[in-house]
Amino acid sequence: MELMQRHFPIIRWLKKYTKEDAICDFIAGISIGLTMIPQSIAYAALAGLSPQTGLNSAFMGCMIYAFLGTIKEVVIGPSSLMALLTYEYTHKLNLDFVVLLCYLCGIVEFVMGVFRLGFLVEFISAPVVSGFTTATSVIIVVSQLKGLIGINFESNGFVDNLYQIFIHLHNLRWGDTILGVFCVIILLIMRKAKELNVPETWKYVNFVKKALWLLTLGRNFLIVVATSFIAYLYKNNGYQAPFLTSKPVEGGIPSPILPPFSTQIGNKTYDLGEMVAELGTGYIIIPIIAVLANVAIAKAFVNGPVEATHEMLTLSICNVIGSCVQSMPTAGAFTRSAVASASGVRTPIAGLYSASLILMALGFLGPYFHYIPKATLSAVLIAAVVFLIDWKIFPSLWKKSWLDFSCVTVTLISCLAFGVEIGLLIGVLMGIIHLIYKASRPPLNIEPGKELVRVSGRNGLYFSATDYFNDQLQRYASGSGTVAIDCSTFSGIDFTAAKGLASLINSFQKRGQKLVLVSVPKEWKELLLCAGVKGGCIQSEPMDDIDSENTQPLLQIEEPTNTETYRHSVRETAQSA
Repeated sequence: MELMQRHFPIIRWLKKYTKEDAICDFIAGISIGLTMIPQSIAYAALAGLSPQTGLNSAFMGCMIYAFLGTIKEVVIGPSSLMALLTYEYTHKLNLDFVVLLCYLCGIVEFVMGVFRLGFLVEFISAPVVSGFTTATSVIIVVSQLKGLIGINFESNGFVDNLYQIFIHLHNLRWGDTILGVFCVIILLIMRKAKELNVPETWKYVNFVKKALWLLTLGRNFLIVVATSFIAYLYKNNGYQAPFLTSKPVEGGIPSPILPPFSTQIGNKTYDLGEMVAELGTGYIIIPIIAVLANVAIAKAFVNGPVEATHEMLTLSICNVIGSCVQSMPTAGAFTRSAVASASGVRTPIAGLYSASLILMALGFLGPYFHYIPKATLSAVLIAAVVFLIDWKIFPSLWKKSWLDFSCVTVTLISCLAFGVEIGLLIGVLMGIIHLIYKASRPPLNIEPGKELVRVSGRNGLYFSATDYFNDQLQRYASGSGTVAIDCSTFSGIDFTAAKGLASLINSFQKRGQKLVLVSVPKEWKELLLCAGVKGGCIQSEPMDDIDSENTQPLLQIEEPTNTETYRHSVRETAQSA
């Protein structure tokens, strides 16, 4: 039974599920569903897909996560990030490639979960994530401008998109432009509706607050329904709507089928190998980003440990099974999680109510999808992602860390110039270089004295830092006093660094200066002896037992900054009491 509960967390929830939990989950589930229906349609449009594909992706993710998920705020479905990446890899291909991509993403996520490869996302630093998120948000906003103003063109990347908008600007449709701008303004106003201060003296203050909260929560749904109704009135009365609407789609709940392993475009037939080759690195990049998004959401909403491996496996199952109902790649999204949290969600079971609402939309509203104005969908996307643009991080990092500033800036520019997948890889590479650089320049404290020179640190002493460590001691610890390295202040050591210490000890001995290692951990001793460090230089006694009279100001050797190759700051230390 315990094994079943671990793999199917819904059993855990149901064992202590109360009537109050059910009511809260019902309200949250309906709220999430009302948010997901218009957003899923908009995300599908961003990926160049039909509204039905977006809704297929939404209901299946919600349903599976309700049974297997462990985080009540996580809602699996289409997202702006997944849609943009899907478009990047499949916009010149057909739906079969999208469905296969969804399946392959699930397989890769499953492998990551089984082999516990979630640690790989830890190499994507916060500045890189911020630069990547900001870049994708800017790309989405620019890509939706053509729908907002009613022009149509094919483009290749962010820069080309800007150029195409400029040269096609004379073709803008005023009906679409007015509707699109109006929708963006209304959505932004409605987003703040719940923050209005309602006087407590009003008779219906609680009702008004609840109404404003519902208005904020269902703003996307309301704006899509309202503008679609306007389009319906135009066409039902025999008039042409003054704005463009979506293409007609087939309604109905999808029948489960295996994902396609071959397809045909025009006269060319693609087998599985050729389809995978056409998708390029998409089935590697997209799963990593999806896992990163889910981990970020988990850290933001969960006060405690996260079952990362289980979450990866759950996400993989959502995508694998989702591919059987013509789904695009899916993941969690902060906007949906925020709605779930604000709605008072109690358990992932809320996803069942969301899925039911989405299935109803698929079953009964399919024939009406073509009334949805394209400008409205563009407005929904722009209003959703514009707040993900993090401009505040740039001046903050500029003042505090030029290395982090360079990571976020290069990631942003690379994503805009070369595409989000290449930009992310460049950002990750910069982050790894940053990590290696910091590891090779560990901060050191050198406390000179007439008879004793104390040396301590804060990080590990590994092969990349060996030459730097030896150079600093040769430069600042030379003299006549004994040099004592406090090994307890270093988090670890490897064989290369141990060999370096042996060489350093010999170098000091040749010039008549003694160097000893104090507070040496037990696990270090065998490695140091193996590396050639003489036993007489290894002491288990703590630094405090070493004579410290006549100590002088502490010399702190920190990592290099943007203004110096390295910094040496001298501060006076208090005399021993």
